Amino acid sequence: MWTLILGGALFFCFAYVGIGIRSYYAKRRDIYKDSVAYIDYLKENIGFLKTPLGILTRNFCSDRKGELVKILNRYVALIDKGCLNSDSVNKLVSSPYIDKDRQEMFATFFYGLGKVDCDTQIEQLQRMRAALVPLAEHYEKKYRTTGVLAYRLGILLGIAVMIIAV
Repeated sequence: MWTLILGGALFFCFAYVGIGIRSYYAKRRDIYKDSVAYIDYLKENIGFLKTPLGILTRNFCSDRKGELVKILNRYVALIDKGCLNSDSVNKLVSSPYIDKDRQEMFATFFYGLGKVDCDTQIEQLQRMRAALVPLAEHYEKKYRTTGVLAYRLGILLGIAVMIIAV
């Protein structure tokens, strides 16, 4: 009886680790994919409607969830408080799902939003999009290979350990 409980507990531990690793890669993929969608949304609305940045960002976040939405909500709070400086933006983009070398790119992007005229802003958005699309594709590939593999291995190792324990 106890061996069955121990085997089940070990199975759930290994499966949980696999699920956690897959979730990490999914969040990393989603932050880059959502960043591209945010840039597309900004390009469309800045160029056509000329809506203020805080309102645009709130509208973008209203029906979404994820790590980027958390960052964007904190970004809007900084805009509303008027305390948008380089230190606060660096803290804003410090996320375990963004590589250290990419955090500087995101910080520069967020710090530069709304500081130039409309045409220059759209050019900057296009350059940022061009930099993010290959990263989004790379992390999609990493999720499909490493993330899914870790999940499957967690389940298989859990089953194997459960069989050995029982």
